[in-house]
Amino acid sequence: MMRVYRAHHLVEATHVKNLLDSAGIGTFLRNENLVRLSGEVPFDQCWPEVWIADDRDFDPAQRLLADLRHGAKRWGPAWTCGHCNEWLEGQFTACWNCGAHRPA
Repeated sequence: MMRVYRAHHLVEATHVKNLLDSAGIGTFLRNENLVRLSGEVPFDQCWPEVWIADDRDFDPAQRLLADLRHGAKRWGPAWTCGHCNEWLEGQFTACWNCGAHRPA
């Protein structure tokens, strides 16, 4: 088990956890309930943390987090659905309107 991320807010930690989980990296949160102790405990010790279950996932997790920090997500260009003619932004792989998949 290794810590891969320390967040200032629970929403941020949950977003990172969901990103890693969706990439197949098993994660869990720590300190998600310690925010209530801020002031009694040093605030930086209360920040929520994202941990990975398998140490072998550390490097892939760090690459994903670097992409997140630097905005290096590589989306394709905007596209138009060939089935219903709906215009879609590049991050979508399927049409929200009819469900057709983005052409290769």
